[in-house]
Amino acid sequence: MYSKSGNLAFAIKIFTQMTERDLFSWTSLISSFALHGKGVSALEIFTQMLELGITPNEVTFVSVLSACSHAGLVSDGQKLFRKMIEYYGCKPKIEHYGCMVDLLCRGGRLEEAKELINQMSIKPDGVIWRSLLSACLVHGNLRFAEMVGKEIIELEPYDDGVYILLWNIYCSKNRWDDALKMRKLMRERKIKKKPGCSWVEINGCVHEFVAKETVGHVGEEIFFVLGLVDEQVKFEKNGCLISQQNVCNSIYL
Repeated sequence: MYSKSGNLAFAIKIFTQMTERDLFSWTSLISSFALHGKGVSALEIFTQMLELGITPNEVTFVSVLSACSHAGLVSDGQKLFRKMIEYYGCKPKIEHYGCMVDLLCRGGRLEEAKELINQMSIKPDGVIWRSLLSACLVHGNLRFAEMVGKEIIELEPYDDGVYILLWNIYCSKNRWDDALKMRKLMRERKIKKKPGCSWVEINGCVHEFVAKETVGHVGEEIFFVLGLVDEQVKFEKNGCLISQQNVCNSIYL
């Protein structure tokens, strides 16, 4: 609870003060380090747990693999994944595969990630394919991105984002015929691009704002505040310019 709210130090303090620590408490601490991007610390805690003779379960491996992923510890993650299967006899679930695909993708090892997906004992879901798709775009591998995008369309034919993404890829490569085919496919399937949206919580009430949408009863208040912000920015810019001019004048005087 404390680690999820951002107070990792207090979570560690509670753990060290515990008189008895079971698998659940060890796994929670490992997950806490993983959540805060401290992969090396998570591995150290995992090692301490094993030295005390506590056997990890499937949830523990999800936590430690996630820690490796966020910290970029590719080799350590691969070793743990093999150990989970071969030594502890745990059958990988979709969560374990997801961590491994994310781990390989973050390390730029797209070929290995694709090979792992093909070797999965269960059918990969859209989340796993999207991890690979995001990595393809980050690393500029448009050939892979096109292939993965088509896989996602097969799984989730009404996901508008993938169609737009493939359309942009085709346009960037001047493949206009393929881009038009993608637009035509969207029309045939009656798929429309969802507008962008954002949320803000005020006094416990969540307000949603959609692009090009006429705001509701809080519209006047929002525009009033935006006007104040705009005036403040202009004032600060003008003040900065005046200050710079004064400094320049003092130098030349």
